[in-house]
Amino acid sequence: MSDPSEKLQTAIVARLKGDVALSASVAKRVYDEVPEKAVFPYLTMGSGQVLGDDDECVEQSEVTYQLHVWTQPPFAGVAMKRIAGQVRAAMKAPLAVAGFDVLVQEFVQSQWLDDPDGQTRHAVVEFRFVIVHTS
Repeated sequence: MSDPSEKLQTAIVARLKGDVALSASVAKRVYDEVPEKAVFPYLTMGSGQVLGDDDECVEQSEVTYQLHVWTQPPFAGVAMKRIAGQVRAAMKAPLAVAGFDVLVQEFVQSQWLDDPDGQTRHAVVEFRFVIVHTS
């Protein structure tokens, strides 16, 4: 059994970086590791999990994945919500993930958070996938 999370992340990042509306907001600033002095706003790949969901005939996984939106003033809260909506819209079309068939791809929720520094706003956008292993 192979873990689909790496290839799924690659497909998600490609989708987000290739989306025209989202690129207008965050350019290509979609990070796994945030560089020093990163320019706001940007997205980070967040937490998630892979659960085995095999049966006798099929090897499959249920995967949850969180994407994080980071903004700062001016208009940090409005920008955060707009970008979270753009992430959701960008993820509507089915993903192609090498070595896997994506059976389910769905938005789960968005959360909006104030960070302790008093300036940074943060949205967590969560998705769920059910993936069949094909190779």
